[in-house]
Amino acid sequence: MLWNLDVGREMERLRRDMDGLFSNYGRTAASATYPLVNVYEDKDKLTVTAELPGMTKEKVSITFSDGLLTIAGAQEAPAVVKNMSAVRRERTEGEFEKTINVPTTIDREKINASFSNGILIVTLPKAEEAKPKTISIEAK
Repeated sequence: MLWNLDVGREMERLRRDMDGLFSNYGRTAASATYPLVNVYEDKDKLTVTAELPGMTKEKVSITFSDGLLTIAGAQEAPAVVKNMSAVRRERTEGEFEKTINVPTTIDREKINASFSNGILIVTLPKAEEAKPKTISIEAK
């Protein structure tokens, strides 16, 4: 019996399967994904947004050191369910920490953060030496 086997496609599928198998090794799935973040960049700054539903700014800490932005805190279960057992659990509870590698030099003194409706926004202004410089060409 002959099979039409595309070895390249099968090797790629095997590689994806293995990557998925080991992508969260040593971490829980919740710690690997929570909070969900997006990182945006323009010529002057990086902006990081994080989804933190049900959190208050007092329960979140943000640090920036050695090119790493860390968002940490603790997500507590609502008081109304404190004495109940979970039948289904999809939302994260407990301590969390997410660290993002910032690939450019940041002006540490101008970093700021805001928090509204469960969305954290951290603005990381680029240092002057990290901003693109336009170089004029002289005619000779």
